[in-house]
Amino acid sequence: MVDRLTQETVAFADALAFASIPADVVDAAKRCLVDGIGVAIAGLETDVARHLRSYSESISERGSCRLFGDPGQTVTASQAALYYGACGNALDWDDVQLPEGDARPFGLLMHGTTPILATILAVTDFIRAETGRAVTGEEFLTAFIAGWEVSGKLALTVTPDHYFNGFHTSGTLGTFGSAVAAGKLLGLSAEQLAWSIGHASSMAAGVQASMGTMTKPMHVGWCAARGIEAALLARGGIDGPTDALDGPRGYLTTTSNGADVSRVTGRFGNPFVLSDPGVSAKPYPCGAVTHPGMDALARVMVEQGLAADDVKHIVVSAGSKMWGVISYPFAETPFHAKYCFPFLLSAIALRGCAGRAEFRDAFIKSDSCVAFQKKVEIKSDETLDTGGGDILASRLDVETQDGRHIIVDGRNDYPGGPVVPLDNTAIDAKFSDATAALLRPEKAMALNSILRTFDTQADAGVLLDTVGKITVPAL
Repeated sequence: MVDRLTQETVAFADALAFASIPADVVDAAKRCLVDGIGVAIAGLETDVARHLRSYSESISERGSCRLFGDPGQTVTASQAALYYGACGNALDWDDVQLPEGDARPFGLLMHGTTPILATILAVTDFIRAETGRAVTGEEFLTAFIAGWEVSGKLALTVTPDHYFNGFHTSGTLGTFGSAVAAGKLLGLSAEQLAWSIGHASSMAAGVQASMGTMTKPMHVGWCAARGIEAALLARGGIDGPTDALDGPRGYLTTTSNGADVSRVTGRFGNPFVLSDPGVSAKPYPCGAVTHPGMDALARVMVEQGLAADDVKHIVVSAGSKMWGVISYPFAETPFHAKYCFPFLLSAIALRGCAGRAEFRDAFIKSDSCVAFQKKVEIKSDETLDTGGGDILASRLDVETQDGRHIIVDGRNDYPGGPVVPLDNTAIDAKFSDATAALLRPEKAMALNSILRTFDTQADAGVLLDTVGKITVPAL
């Protein structure tokens, strides 16, 4: 039996052709490539990326797919996808899906680009090695958009308790989008696409206990790797369940309280998630639900003319759903820092920003940062726990040394948020910042130009030819 959601997913992906994709969706996809490749390059210098390169060297299995940051090494497609996905999410700087309607708060849906991009990068190399054929830019983007649409629509369908009960949607639902993207690029039949979705239903995983550890970005890498494996298994004739999404014993039923399929019925590609509700390229490399509160403090510091020493104490209030995600009361490592409100507010107060430099040990362990974190108190206020709306609300009570109390709410109209997304100029600036350590400015500009015109590329492998030459200096 084929369940309705699987049927609609397969029909959409099977029929999708580049010529039928609206121009604004193609433009949005190319912006996602610029942002996604930029943050993946930045992620090459993280500890998790270094450990994964060592891991790939240590195993005997070799393949035909290249690794950014290690030009001399080739691995299997699934290993490459694991690496690309983990690098792309290592800094938690990759884009997030915007919400649609109630009960799907901003920041809790999907890291949409990284798992799909990691999948297609690896499959592009795989196809060239297996067949000698170059994947075109149009084929690459078609598969990317198909995978994004599938995982994005599933995120709108699943009930919110999937996330609030502890699953990490980028690792779980991203697996289905990765399987569809891989299958689309590999040319699977409709039946094989359904089987690959069925395989993905037994592979999709990721729990929030991993937040603040290296396992968290591995969720995104694993879902890209499992997506490729699901598609290759289906191509090889291994069948799978065709009622694995919203069937009575399917994935959405068993990992949450089912799904509201009516939210997406007849809406695959109508409109595309990439254009409506859209995508937020993150301004800060940390959990998106913290961004409104960080922006609130930044506004207070500027509007009141405060320096860090002028701040005596800060109380951050939020509901339990916020603290279930942002769970570290004190940051000791770069991964802790991304889920630690005291640290994030320390960065804003002390540096006026929270960028790559602030998420390094030198700042996290500095005397000034340690001291300021101790000024920040976190407090639970269930009146702020909406369970719906467009953000998880936070409120700051900033006490100054001269006895004033400045109370400010986190808002969603900050630059890079759901109301005011980063424009092309801001995304290009972020790309330059993200790639600065490993690419000379002229090389970064040339790569950006390739990505901005990717639909015109006769060989999508030009991306791997360019980025694959990057070498990360040894520590």
